[in-house]
Amino acid sequence: MNLKSVFKGVVSSALVVCLIAGVGTLPTFAQSTESSSKDYAVKSGSYSGTEFQAAYPLKKSNGVKVNFWIKNTGNVSVLIKINGDQKRTLAPGKSGHISAPVGSLSSEYKFKAVPTPNGGDISIDYGIAQRD
Repeated sequence: MNLKSVFKGVVSSALVVCLIAGVGTLPTFAQSTESSSKDYAVKSGSYSGTEFQAAYPLKKSNGVKVNFWIKNTGNVSVLIKINGDQKRTLAPGKSGHISAPVGSLSSEYKFKAVPTPNGGDISIDYGIAQRD
């Protein structure tokens, strides 16, 4: 084995390590860009089951209020809440939202959707978004 082949092997290995390390840092940069958005959507999707619960840490720099929107696609009424305070009931086939102010310090906000008045299973499309 000559010195030239050893050098090529070392350079190739170093290049692979640098590429892997560089790709590993991409999510960090993408995340910091996302959080600076002024119309920051936290989560959206569909849910079916006994009760929907989600919690997200929010900070005021991403928007002064958070909205919890649902479309009731099931056959029982759904009560929605943010941190147990703001409340709204939506009948089957209806959609609507509630909002809560986001405090200056980062803290966790809890979103909940439950069947009402007599229990059962819910089916919803939902969106949680932080806005100015």
